[in-house]
Amino acid sequence: MLDLGEVLDPFRKKVIDIKDALAGARYLYDGIDLILESVDDPKVRGASQEVFSSASEKMNAIDGMLDEFYRQLSSTDRVLETYKANLKP
Repeated sequence: MLDLGEVLDPFRKKVIDIKDALAGARYLYDGIDLILESVDDPKVRGASQEVFSSASEKMNAIDGMLDEFYRQLSSTDRVLETYKANLKP
C-alpha cells in the first residue's frame, strides 16, 4: 500500500516551489521599488507606491494561504498516520 507521506509530499514540495517563486517575485518587486524611488515626478512615485502597496498585500495574502495549506497537508499526514498506527493489531 502506498504510504500517505508519499502521496502528500509532492503537494508539499509544490507549495515550497510556489513560495520560492513568490520570494523571487518579492526580490524583483523590491528592485523595481528602489528604482522608482529615484523618479522625480511625485505623481509617478505616489502611483507606484500605491501599486506596490497593493501588490505587497496580495503577495502576503498568497504567502499566508500557502502556509495554511502546508499546515493542513502536514496535519492530514499526522492524523492519518495516527489512524494507520491505531489500526495495527
